Amino acid sequence: MRNNTQRNVARPARTGFTVTELVVVVAIIGLIVALLVPTIGKVRSKSRTLKCLTNQRTITMANYTYATSNQSRFASSCTNSGGTLYVNGADISNGTAHCWVKAEGSNLVANQFEKPSALEQGSLYSYIGDVKTYISPDEPTNPLASNVSNTGTRVRSYSFNALLGCTRPEDNISYDGDFQSEMYGVRPQLSQYNSTTIGTIKSPQRMMATVVEDDSVYYNLNGWIIKPQLAQWVDWPAAWRPDAITMSYVDGSTDSYALSNPDLPTAWDSVGHNYVEPGIAVDWKFFRDRLNPGVIPNSTYLFGN
Repeated sequence: MRNNTQRNVARPARTGFTVTELVVVVAIIGLIVALLVPTIGKVRSKSRTLKCLTNQRTITMANYTYATSNQSRFASSCTNSGGTLYVNGADISNGTAHCWVKAEGSNLVANQFEKPSALEQGSLYSYIGDVKTYISPDEPTNPLASNVSNTGTRVRSYSFNALLGCTRPEDNISYDGDFQSEMYGVRPQLSQYNSTTIGTIKSPQRMMATVVEDDSVYYNLNGWIIKPQLAQWVDWPAAWRPDAITMSYVDGSTDSYALSNPDLPTAWDSVGHNYVEPGIAVDWKFFRDRLNPGVIPNSTYLFGN
């Protein structure tokens, strides 16, 4: 008699994905990558901003430490030995390294690019101790990648406020008229601009100490300055990232600013120094009011005082 019982036939085991399954997996991976890439970019940008702020805080606190070791006198914002050092009203600089950076002579390449020695011979280097602290991670030329300075690199991204550590704006008499002219019915006396010591700063939490700066001459000669009346940019902040222009204040706090006028960087590059900004000039006001609050009239803009 025939046995009609069905046999169990072994089926071959699956050894891979079907085409449909592979398409689904690839699609999911693509979606995850699309979601993560912008987030990673934002995290990296924030990391660079934090590093830039940390660098400037380090430099600013080095200047404060320098002052506490030198009878409360800040280093000069000048970048050559012309920086003044006053004791009892007399300039005793005599070519010393009172300037925070000494960019002159053999410390320059082709009279245009600073060497690391310009930083190392500045008055603040012994308190900072690393040339890499002077450079922003957003600096597009990536100087110090090989720690070699030549005609294509910059070793410094930051400048000090030209109204800090001086007896007059930038210790330059050519600015006297601009800063003594009557503004809003007030005529500041030149003596009010003396900011050589800790005690002469009216608003350390409001007065800018350092700022990230770009310059067509490839190194940032002397301090950073703009004129206080017309919306006139003598210098301008580096706009490598217009949404994150970094700076520090005299008290060691830091700040990041986003330009409200997206056309400004193009104007700075095309016109150069002494560009007069038309219109309301909100960005110029922001920086003007951080030059020397409490001395420059109307310099409490945005602070609510």
